[in-house]
Amino acid sequence: RMGFQSFWIREGREATTDCSAPSIFLTYLSQKTKSAQLRIGARRVTRALPAHIAEEVAVLDTFARGRAGLAFAPASRQGVPPAHVHEMIEFVTAAWSADEIRYRGEFLRFPSHTPDTAPRGVSTPEVEGAYVPQWEWGPETPDFLSITPKPHVVHTPVNVEIDDDETLEWAARAGVSPMVGAELPTNEAAERLARYRSLADAAGRSRYEVEPLLERRIVLDGTGDARTLGGSPRDVLNAIRGLRARTAISHFVWRRDRATPMDLYRFASEVQLLLQA
Repeated sequence: RMGFQSFWIREGREATTDCSAPSIFLTYLSQKTKSAQLRIGARRVTRALPAHIAEEVAVLDTFARGRAGLAFAPASRQGVPPAHVHEMIEFVTAAWSADEIRYRGEFLRFPSHTPDTAPRGVSTPEVEGAYVPQWEWGPETPDFLSITPKPHVVHTPVNVEIDDDETLEWAARAGVSPMVGAELPTNEAAERLARYRSLADAAGRSRYEVEPLLERRIVLDGTGDARTLGGSPRDVLNAIRGLRARTAISHFVWRRDRATPMDLYRFASEVQLLLQA
């Protein structure tokens, strides 16, 4: 009712605000909300099979009627090579939009028996013979599989945190929406998002196909720091507007942590209204 447009639940067990199964919690929340975007944050590539991640988000999006979204944690925080995260994003987005696929990467294979001779990345079968439904294929796992259900909308939003240069450059070339989390200092966050925009422009990517996202902590009527926006509501408003001008972000996320309900109300009434004016 206060006008917040999205709610983010981070995957994890480390902090009190983390949730070990955010897709399940948000699916429940989808029945308690009508219009807010329901997004999974800090998703890790090693805590579930690729097909399971695609299925979980598709179920959430189905119940939410197209309001689901997903952001992957940076490779550095997961202890995996950046290419592992890139392959997961390629696979998940293909699984949502195509039927009967296989995937061969350095870290992901789907189905698991996909041979080394298969093309790199996503491939689809040639159409030959009569159509046979997947449930009639018999006991052997086919070479190409469909992942169901599909999301309510094909282009479910996917962001990736661009803490490392390899992911920043890959996302800019591939047209994957970037995100900078609250862990990175604000100046560095702005520089990384501006560099993403420059590389994406050079690669011929449209600004309308991505949703650059910046996450910050906020202290109303308090002192900010390298990672926190602080000051009066007008100070916070000007800081966000300045960051938006520098980075072309289209989505700003407040990492709440210790914020009180009154803080939320004040932000909605004294900051957000002017941001949207």
